[in-house]
Amino acid sequence: MKTKKGDQLTDGIDPQRLRKFAACLDGRVITRADNEYPRARRVWNHAVNSYPRVIARCATVADVVRSVEFSRRHGLVTAVRSGGHSFAGHGVCDGGMVIDLSSMKRAEIDPLNRKVTLQTGVLAGELDCLTQAFKLAVPLGSCPSVGVAGYSLGGGEGCLTPKLGYGCDSLSGAEIVTADGRIHSASDRENSDLFWAIRGAGANFGIATTLEFRLHEIETVLSGHLKYPMRQARKVLTFLNDYVLQIPRELFLIAAVLPYRGEQMLDVGAIWSGDEKVGERVLRPLRKFLRPAEDTIKVKTYLDEQRAGTEAPGDGDYSSHRRSGHLSRLTEGILDVIDECTSKPPSESSGITLTYWHGPWSSKPHNNAFGFRRTGFEYWVHSYWKKASEYDRSWNWVERFFSALEPHSSGAVYVNGLENEDETRVRAAYGEHYARLSEIKSTYDPDNFFRVNQNIKPGIQ
Repeated sequence: MKTKKGDQLTDGIDPQRLRKFAACLDGRVITRADNEYPRARRVWNHAVNSYPRVIARCATVADVVRSVEFSRRHGLVTAVRSGGHSFAGHGVCDGGMVIDLSSMKRAEIDPLNRKVTLQTGVLAGELDCLTQAFKLAVPLGSCPSVGVAGYSLGGGEGCLTPKLGYGCDSLSGAEIVTADGRIHSASDRENSDLFWAIRGAGANFGIATTLEFRLHEIETVLSGHLKYPMRQARKVLTFLNDYVLQIPRELFLIAAVLPYRGEQMLDVGAIWSGDEKVGERVLRPLRKFLRPAEDTIKVKTYLDEQRAGTEAPGDGDYSSHRRSGHLSRLTEGILDVIDECTSKPPSESSGITLTYWHGPWSSKPHNNAFGFRRTGFEYWVHSYWKKASEYDRSWNWVERFFSALEPHSSGAVYVNGLENEDETRVRAAYGEHYARLSEIKSTYDPDNFFRVNQNIKPGIQ
């Protein structure tokens, strides 16, 4: 760590105290004076361009405690980063401290008892590699570079969700550093209120340093893509609207309308996690009703399917804007909006993705704070760009598309799909749990120290 006299990003922090803080860490402190600062301050979404004063790259739980104490002592706004994939850019902040967990990657698996314990710098792809060595898995998404902690504590949806639940539903224990610098164990047996709250609203209550998950058996899936030209998109979506009403919980479906040059197609992804012969029968109507331009559905390992997300749109220093919501059904009015808004895409990678959620995990409450238990189509309108000249056009296109869909939406939203939006949307993400979450927030973070997140105000009804 280096410091410069008058450095605007460490201004207000006594240089001697900063050096003392850095010396007590097993990890390291990064400031603007360090060569790695430009990369260290960046998060996945390059539309977020923030400059923290201090980045504490922690190596141990003790480092996390010291970082919280230092940040409180100096009155710094504090962001917490695991994978840095938050669409809202909550892994960084302007003028404050980033507590970076990316170096904390210890993981231990107990295949006989089907559980895995990991530190919260572990990424989803790293966890999949470990668990699949024993033909086991945690139900999470398919982007390998997403942090397990942020993703699962916000819910953690993925292709196994209809059958096995969201990532937070498989969480069996956690270690949390709260705003007062104390370390808490949380489970159904210990600090059960905190454990209930972090499963769905975790960023609000402290810094998770260790997570324990139950594991589920899975080795292979029947999966792939059906691709159709854009002129057939409406016909396929109309078919899907009825087809999904009868599908078993083993089937995950996601449809992406990708109108930009080089794609110009509807891509329907299907993942079947049950008996392969049954899956062939269930998928037959979808594969046969209209001949696709491409059909890649076949048996593959679950790990290969998860790795297919490696080249997800937006990877590679892109800026992004995304708005999310929920549609109970795909009505003619909704299809009209999709037709109109996808007729003129603004940038290199823009479109709408529709994921169909169903099964018991999406239709009834469970014993945690996750608020997005909805059957129907979760949608996200997205645009990615690299050229600064594309910013306004891309941003405005997403906003117009979202506004046109909003009258058709149920109002529900997945918390990890939010950007920096208004309190109404945040409350919608937590749903009926908001009041109880606010009470628990008052217990563990009464000063709202952890507020760089989809924030729950302490003690507000």
